[in-house]
Amino acid sequence: MVFKLLTPGPVQLPREVVKAIAKQPIFHRSEEFKELLTNILEKLSKIYDATPVIAPGTGTLAVDMAIYNFIDPGDVVVAIIHGEFGSRMAQSAESRGAKVYRIETKIYPPPPDAVEDYIRKIGKVKAIIVVHNETSIGVTNRYLDKLQRTAENVGAILIVDSVSALPAEPINCKIDVIATATHKAFMAPPGGSILYLNITPKTEIPVPPSMDLKKFLGGIGKGDVPYTPPINVLYGLNASLDIILGMSLSTYQQLHREKIEFLYKSVKLKPVAEGIHRSCTVAAFYTNKASEIIKTLKSRGYIIAGGLGELKGRIIRVGVMGDISMEDLENVVNVVNTFVD
Repeated sequence: MVFKLLTPGPVQLPREVVKAIAKQPIFHRSEEFKELLTNILEKLSKIYDATPVIAPGTGTLAVDMAIYNFIDPGDVVVAIIHGEFGSRMAQSAESRGAKVYRIETKIYPPPPDAVEDYIRKIGKVKAIIVVHNETSIGVTNRYLDKLQRTAENVGAILIVDSVSALPAEPINCKIDVIATATHKAFMAPPGGSILYLNITPKTEIPVPPSMDLKKFLGGIGKGDVPYTPPINVLYGLNASLDIILGMSLSTYQQLHREKIEFLYKSVKLKPVAEGIHRSCTVAAFYTNKASEIIKTLKSRGYIIAGGLGELKGRIIRVGVMGDISMEDLENVVNVVNTFVD
């Protein structure tokens, strides 16, 4: 059976992307590769106005690179946590040796004024770290602009994990550092870590060479990379960026909103998120029949996800990223609703 992915990532790839990745890789020191990389970086700059960097890896590595290139051991970091990936981001900062203060809430992120009040009680803070779209519960933090101002007010930097948001979820403000990846809303295969930088990496303690952003930044403008890149992933990303920019970024984002609104309107289960914080890429619903729903959908050719951490077995998560049609969503809804008492 051929399965269609409606997961939080990886996502169902468009045919054009699959065709693009099914090619012989080229030598990464060739003129052909330099042209490919230059084109991709130009397209990424149209997605978000900052300096883009691509490295071999996934979203987790992108977050680690953001942490390690801007935070030194001993630095004070405030981590905003309201889900599994916020916890992982805090763990990354701790692994770097930072002193991490956690602001933990249930489901919804804390308001920015509460974050600023908390920081001022701590004293000097190097960085605020936050997840843009908490993939584990389908909740989006739509306070990023205010958090950036908070960071500036207290002399800190803001590092954002936007792995399951950008470019389907817009970021309409200048963020210091954004970490994301190829395999979710960018509609490309797993294997590419993407970072957007509005500030220059500056740490006193060296980072592992494979994670050193300065080495990657040194090649920008020349189409050069420090190490062997995920060449076939870049083929796919190049094709997916053509699709996204070809329809316009605003249209692409609107399509995600329409799909997610259909799910929330049609599924007869209690949603995890309400109001403005509902994600436009991942919908999550409470159910005591998560495993049965997932198993039944798989038998019909659809793959969705369950919960993580303390929500394992208690929720289902349906992603609308990638090559997903309204008919696919209707089929999923029809199955899910048969399990509603």
